[in-house]
Amino acid sequence: MKRRTLLKQITTGAMALPLMGARDFEKLTSKTKNWKGQFNLDKVKDETFWKEFKKDHYDISDEFINLENGQFGVQPKMVVDAYCEFIKKVNRENSGYTRNHFYKEDYKPIMETLAEFSGTGADEILITRNATEALNILIQGISLKAGDEVILHMQDYPSMIEAFQMLEKTKGIKINKIEIPFIPESDAEIVKLYEDAITDKTKCILVTHMIHLTGQVMPVKAISDMAKKKGIDVMVDAAHSFAHLDFKIPDLGCDFVGVNLHKWFSTPLGMGMLYVKKDRIKDLSPMFGDNTKSEDSIYKLGHFGTISAPTYLTVPIAAEFNNMITLPVKEARLRYLQNYWSKEIESMPNAQMLTPTAPERSCAIATFKLNNMDVNKTINRLYKDFGVFTVRRDLPGGDAGIRVTPNLYIGTNDIEKLLEGVNQISKA
Repeated sequence: MKRRTLLKQITTGAMALPLMGARDFEKLTSKTKNWKGQFNLDKVKDETFWKEFKKDHYDISDEFINLENGQFGVQPKMVVDAYCEFIKKVNRENSGYTRNHFYKEDYKPIMETLAEFSGTGADEILITRNATEALNILIQGISLKAGDEVILHMQDYPSMIEAFQMLEKTKGIKINKIEIPFIPESDAEIVKLYEDAITDKTKCILVTHMIHLTGQVMPVKAISDMAKKKGIDVMVDAAHSFAHLDFKIPDLGCDFVGVNLHKWFSTPLGMGMLYVKKDRIKDLSPMFGDNTKSEDSIYKLGHFGTISAPTYLTVPIAAEFNNMITLPVKEARLRYLQNYWSKEIESMPNAQMLTPTAPERSCAIATFKLNNMDVNKTINRLYKDFGVFTVRRDLPGGDAGIRVTPNLYIGTNDIEKLLEGVNQISKA
């Protein structure tokens, strides 16, 4: 069977799984056939359903309960299997494949699959190594000069803050920092904080869609709408929200976005994505040297050299997995797991939630602290005595909290171990 015929016959969402024959594809995605159509909002609290789902789709260590799924997302079995197969195939076919087939035949279907999933044009996105790289391309590519001002806050991701601080030194821009409350009263309160910081020299606002420290979800669309009326660009860090919350990138209402694919989209480590609205590409200068692409081509921003073809090739498999679950069900399940523990901890002695738990304000990620015990000691006790792995997050002002992040393979029985541990430690 010719490769192009195969790509038309085997589809996952928008496009096909490249490089593999129909039988290989069937083998890797066979479990999705039994699960397609099974996901609906009635299943969100059905622990038997999710236990079977975990058994079929994940291979997870039982040595501890991993409630630190914020660093990167555990890949489902179908993605791991595809990735291993692609590594072997690319290595076996070597440069004969990468030079003659990857870019000519397989790259376009990969990007079209990703474009359909994200709601963008394929000519508006690039795959990067992570969200940090994507946002650096944006931060160092936008037109800023001495005296221009940008707005951010200290709960934004440190790498993004550092990138703007570098421009302070090299270009003489000015950073205006605002303080975002951990538990805001409303969207209007947050939008006003940004609006009040705007001056006649403000050129750009950095907004984190889901704050990595606490999981708070920011009203990006409202901030973007406000800023656009004033002619100010909004740059969105969607590292944690992409394939976590149910949205398409255009829903954010902004022209520049960086995301991670190796978190909630579940590709192998080393994948992010850059989005630039088509008519704004010409306004960016390349971070990596390139003088061969047109001013309005997204590829002028992506002169990365040799890339990892096996990693790219997993995109359609990851899209297949996410589309099987559906984003509305995924978001609802993740929020249910977070609320399952956070609502209980709120009532425990010495416990303080640092994340708003209203549906529009958070999802899987949430952070708490105990006022009677050091954060590191609490984390160590949870792991040593209860087998629960969490992570410390240092907060602005010198405070710190414990971030808890379940994924879809986590059940309420796992959460109960966390609650048991926190309850005992909170009374110490």
